[in-house]
Amino acid sequence: MEWEKQKEEEAKEEARRKREEKNKKKKQKKGKTMEVKKVAEEWEIWNEEEEVARSEEKAKKLMPKKFHQWIKVFSKKQSERMPMRKIWDYMIETKERFVPRKGKVYPLSREEREEVREFVQEQLRKWYIQPSKSP
Repeated sequence: MEWEKQKEEEAKEEARRKREEKNKKKKQKKGKTMEVKKVAEEWEIWNEEEEVARSEEKAKKLMPKKFHQWIKVFSKKQSERMPMRKIWDYMIETKERFVPRKGKVYPLSREEREEVREFVQEQLRKWYIQPSKSP
């Protein structure tokens, strides 16, 4: 009987040791993953900063010197952010029974349609516009 208890205790101890070892390996792996993510984030930040610097240099070449103090306003990143919400921002809500007419506003060539489609996709990506909720 005593021998069985001793074996049971040893088995429990072995199981506990294996769990601890497994947890330790998980933590090590997680630590390495976190390090890789941190390095990737640093690279991403560095790339963004470098891109901003390049775009500022391009903008400085294109614009008169008197506007250089506002150079950040002309950056691609700044131009893609939404302005702060104002009290006059609103959504056009339609009546419940409203059914919009189907049809083109005016005819476009294939190139013009493609340009409009790309423009709309870009504006949707930036959240400057939102998909219509009308039927």
